[in-house]
Amino acid sequence: MSGDTAIRTQGLTKYFGRFEAVSDLSLDVREGDVYGFLGANGSGKTTLIKALTGKDTDQLAEERRRGLTIDLGFAWLHDPEAGTVGFVDVPGHARFIRTMLAGLAGVDAVLLVIAADAGPMPQTHEHLALLDLLGINRGIVVMSRADRADARQQADCRLAIKALTQPSPLSEAPVIAVDSVSGKGLDELLTAIRALAVSEPVSTPAGLPRFLIDRRFTVPGAGCVVTGTLLNGRLSLAQQTPLQLAPAQRTVRLRGIQVDGEAVTDIVSGQRAALNLTGTLDNEHPQRGDWVLAAESFQISQRLDVDLRVLPKQTIHRGTLQILTGASAVSGRLVWLEAPVAGKAPAGLAQLLLDKPVHVITGDAVIVREPAANITLGGGRVLDPQGRQRGRSNPLALARLTALSTVTNASQALATELTHQREVDLPAFARRWNLTAEETDALLTEQAVIRLGAYGLNHAQLDAANASILQSVRQAHDEQPELLGIHLQSLLRAAETGLSRETVTLLVDQLVAENRLRRHGVVLALPDHQAVLPAQDQALYQRIHQALAGAGLRPPIVGELGEQLGLEREDMLAVMHRLQGWGYLLPVAPNRFYLPEQLDDLAAVAQALCEASTDGGFSAADYRDRSDIGRNLTIKVLEYLDRAGVTVYRDERRFMRPGWRRAVAERSSQE
Repeated sequence: MSGDTAIRTQGLTKYFGRFEAVSDLSLDVREGDVYGFLGANGSGKTTLIKALTGKDTDQLAEERRRGLTIDLGFAWLHDPEAGTVGFVDVPGHARFIRTMLAGLAGVDAVLLVIAADAGPMPQTHEHLALLDLLGINRGIVVMSRADRADARQQADCRLAIKALTQPSPLSEAPVIAVDSVSGKGLDELLTAIRALAVSEPVSTPAGLPRFLIDRRFTVPGAGCVVTGTLLNGRLSLAQQTPLQLAPAQRTVRLRGIQVDGEAVTDIVSGQRAALNLTGTLDNEHPQRGDWVLAAESFQISQRLDVDLRVLPKQTIHRGTLQILTGASAVSGRLVWLEAPVAGKAPAGLAQLLLDKPVHVITGDAVIVREPAANITLGGGRVLDPQGRQRGRSNPLALARLTALSTVTNASQALATELTHQREVDLPAFARRWNLTAEETDALLTEQAVIRLGAYGLNHAQLDAANASILQSVRQAHDEQPELLGIHLQSLLRAAETGLSRETVTLLVDQLVAENRLRRHGVVLALPDHQAVLPAQDQALYQRIHQALAGAGLRPPIVGELGEQLGLEREDMLAVMHRLQGWGYLLPVAPNRFYLPEQLDDLAAVAQALCEASTDGGFSAADYRDRSDIGRNLTIKVLEYLDRAGVTVYRDERRFMRPGWRRAVAERSSQE
């Protein structure tokens, strides 16, 4: 266990002393509001928390000896009006900014504590800037240690607070003077906390579960316990879907959940809790900054596209920086994606190149710091957690990111993506926005998005792609009228749809189903297309077609076919190769050819055998007996079906290959 996450177990016996669930939690997220206590060293944060909750959050001996908050401290307030409120006591000293940010990662609001007898400290300026960069805009300013300041000092402190907070997210926050020793002002502070709690809109636990870990320790008899905040979704002991630990991709499961020492069965987004985990764990993971995620939302990245703002009087250099997101801190570099505007502080689109992978989703906050000087340089929010490596600064890519920087929800983002891309990778989009399958389906309906495999496109894009496909087929007919049609792979290269090969293949299948295209085995043609072969080959083809079609699954070899048509074997073979090149024949063996449509008949025998068997496969002898084409030809046919991608050979048996029609088209275009 790293020193950053080493927490002694003394005083933590309440966690997981028992595992039975005693109650279900309300889905009202006000029951889980979390407030960060933020303030400079010596401002009296810990004393104030003890006055409110009765708990001393400085648990470490070093903290008590020095009178200095070093690690995160936690306490709970159970109020009949505000509900259950969690307090996070974060370090105020400049040396512990990383730990402070870890504590603020999951808070709903902040209580900024400023000592009345000392006034705002240099750290307070940075704290307010960090709140702005993190997007925390709700809070209360507490003027602590009021007993140590006379009326003049308190008035001066209020003026200084107003001047300091005016350009910050706390510009409208109430300022309340408190004496934590005598209790003066605590009632007024509790009233403000209640007002802040009930002013937060009630929301449902949307998205897949994302639990941010800020502490890890071991409890005898229970094992690994982590504490943190559930930022999205819902976690339940009855969780059906697998859970993953990120960024170390390890499977974990829940053995128990506690909220303030009480066992529960569920927690919802916004709530702090302790989780008892089991699974593939070790001394390194889990640790502070790790996440517990639903398996389907697992994603990690080392390349983040962000909308970044640099703090006044700061400059971001090209060297190694410290990048903080969630409760983790990694080294990395920053690359601006657009040239800074002359005369203005650098801001806008940038890409963060990290030395280690992190888990983030769209909208998560990032902070950029100078590690050597221990100062905050800037921050912003993630636009795309899977930033592209190539073409990251081309105009189209920048236009997309610029548009995404203005959206506030997944619905707007999906509409924006469809505007700037020909198609949207739906699983990747869902992971970026942490959407459940139901939420994704609802978005597709709302935006009238057509799903084709893993991709989505709108009706205009669909119509344009279909028109391009049909035009490419028509052009192929005009250029080579002797061809029966165009191979799928040739069509994929010719049709300028801007779509993935997978999507175009599915569109072709739809056009065939709608009778807007006709499939001749492995080639495609317009329904009214009539191939125009050279006169000599046309006459021969009619006779060849008749002979092969009449022979069923056992066509004559080239020599026998030549005898039937009055041609020498070499001349017959030359004709067969020409017809093969034009798409009229399939070379199953060097001296035996089939009609393209007969491939379906050969595959149908294999399909029937697979469906009738207990293991979904068949042997060569099974195929020989079912097709009645003889042993030698059976071997040639099965080898061709393997090469064409219809079947796969495994353990002396053959099985149907998923998507075999597409594989056939790809193989035939290479022959």
